[in-house]
Amino acid sequence: MSRSNFWQQLSTPFFLPDIGTFFNQDINLALDLINQLAQAKVSVLKGEILHSADICLAGDTIEKYYNSANNTMVKENYRALIERKVVSLDDYRLIFDHARAQSMAIILSVYDEQGADFAKEIGCMAIKIASSNITHQPLIEYIAAKQLPMILDTGHSTLEEVLRAVSWARDAGNYDLLIEHSPPAPPNDVKLHNLRFMQTMGQAAGTPFGLSDHHNGDEMLFAATAMGAIILEKGVCPNNMAAEQDGAHAMPINQVAQTIEKINNIASALGNGYRELPRYRAKYHSRMGLVAKVDIAQGQCLSLANVSFAFPALGIATEYWSEVQGVKTSRDITAKSVINWCDING
Repeated sequence: MSRSNFWQQLSTPFFLPDIGTFFNQDINLALDLINQLAQAKVSVLKGEILHSADICLAGDTIEKYYNSANNTMVKENYRALIERKVVSLDDYRLIFDHARAQSMAIILSVYDEQGADFAKEIGCMAIKIASSNITHQPLIEYIAAKQLPMILDTGHSTLEEVLRAVSWARDAGNYDLLIEHSPPAPPNDVKLHNLRFMQTMGQAAGTPFGLSDHHNGDEMLFAATAMGAIILEKGVCPNNMAAEQDGAHAMPINQVAQTIEKINNIASALGNGYRELPRYRAKYHSRMGLVAKVDIAQGQCLSLANVSFAFPALGIATEYWSEVQGVKTSRDITAKSVINWCDING
């Protein structure tokens, strides 16, 4: 098995809009979200395969999430939440066939073996292990064996748990791994984002890294771009959906195009870390040269008392000051005149 990494071949970071299950079983809404993302020139779509409510036990477990519209915490039975999010595989096929028809590649979160099989069957680009499954050894190994690029979401996990999951995937023969930092969502303080941990995990595991952004704004996406993130994942939902689960930190779909443009601008501006300029180029006209501050008589030594500086550098440039300071003039130089090499005794 070659240890070259799929993610390392990506030349620039890319924005990964996650429509997840924001459409709440409304397939037409899902198709409309995809159409809008296509108009924003999105090339890769993020979704999930949540096809069975049985991944959650029936009972009294409560899921809490933030409603940013009225600054309250919502409590919902976890099984009931999952049940209203479940979509059949046939409907998922319809949704993602539509995305491919828009020339989009697909990355999918899966929660069981059947979902993983389906993701590979429909030709997804990569499979993501959700943060809740970072300790799910059987699922990680099953997906790793499919030899598709993988994303490991690391929310709510320790570095030890992250590295253990990486080892499970590699032991199963998969080295196409990307670690995704997943900070806590609102109303948690932004200080808990700890974006440098994203780099720490990548360095510790020897993998590329990305961000699953849970901030209620776009700043973290731009910061992560500058820090070397390969993937910039962000929930994308219909406008005015702050009361839905994860809606508090999702991006309204009408902001996607502008966000992508900013990310691309930042990535382009980072460059390669070098500046190569032709030696015989036209020099910057605002660089300065030597000018007589006062009348200088023949035989006087050049000093800061009788020399000033101005641009452009028509005569002796300022970078040669240490060579000409204290040198005697070979002729009289009138005040405000450019000092040339022929004006001094060489």
